[in-house]
Amino acid sequence: MHDPLIQYLVGTSILSVGIAILLSAPDIAQGLSRLWERLLGKKDDSGTNSHSDQPLSYRARLIIWRTIGIIILVEGFIWLALATAGVFHLAPRNKP
Repeated sequence: MHDPLIQYLVGTSILSVGIAILLSAPDIAQGLSRLWERLLGKKDDSGTNSHSDQPLSYRARLIIWRTIGIIILVEGFIWLALATAGVFHLAPRNKP
């Protein structure tokens, strides 16, 4: 893909997905913890736990989802940087 407009669109899309994952990482990790507990039959659906008394697996999932969000966010910035470089490459140059 050498069209800067397409690169900008892809970059902003990737960037927005990365931001959404990064901002909703606690909810994703908590939902996955509840799902695994329900599938394994360890817990009923009574009450919600605060983030401080969550098990170690919740914290691990939270770190994993935040890392995934950061990686996707960085990739979005890379796409935007490549698009900007493509715009400067296609720009006319004034040679004296």
